[in-house]
Amino acid sequence: MPFSIFLELTISACITVWSPGPNNILLLSTASRYGLKKNCALLLGIWSGSLTLMCLSGIFCNTLGRLMPSIQPVMRYIGAAYILYLAWKTFHRLPPKEQDVKSRPSYLSGLLLQLLNIKIIIYGLTMFSSFILPYETRIPFLFLYAVYLMLLGAMGNLIWALAGNVLRGFYDSHYRLMNLMMSVLLVWCALRIVLSAFPVS
Repeated sequence: MPFSIFLELTISACITVWSPGPNNILLLSTASRYGLKKNCALLLGIWSGSLTLMCLSGIFCNTLGRLMPSIQPVMRYIGAAYILYLAWKTFHRLPPKEQDVKSRPSYLSGLLLQLLNIKIIIYGLTMFSSFILPYETRIPFLFLYAVYLMLLGAMGNLIWALAGNVLRGFYDSHYRLMNLMMSVLLVWCALRIVLSAFPVS
């Protein structure tokens, strides 16, 4: 994979998994209520579910690409369209409201939250179909990319867990500017995906 594509993958992944979503809002809420130490089980559950979904996404997209080679360009356009949709949603996103967490977070709640998280499922399918599989199909490398995608998400989870109410306050104050910047980066990534289908000769 060319470094420029790897950079686009990283930018798209970070914007997707570091932005407010079910996992990050839950971590924001539980960290402000229970502290980081008591969130370790929840974090491990989220990370286990994330790695599982990334591996399944890679296997699914790779298998589909081998069974139907003509689907690969279509998947690339679908991935680009989803990234544009994310840009639109990001631009119009309002500051998150703290969820009311009634019980102490657990490993199982984190695992189930992640395995049922549509945002992360589509994220995995998009990253593999748009960025990874056009350049790499060997299983060991697909696993390494799955781990990489999970680690990017884990970093975002830690940022939200560590920041607690401080991050929420900053985002509340500057959400329009932050949304605009993240949206522009996502549009740029989507355009690069589409343009990469037309190599310059």
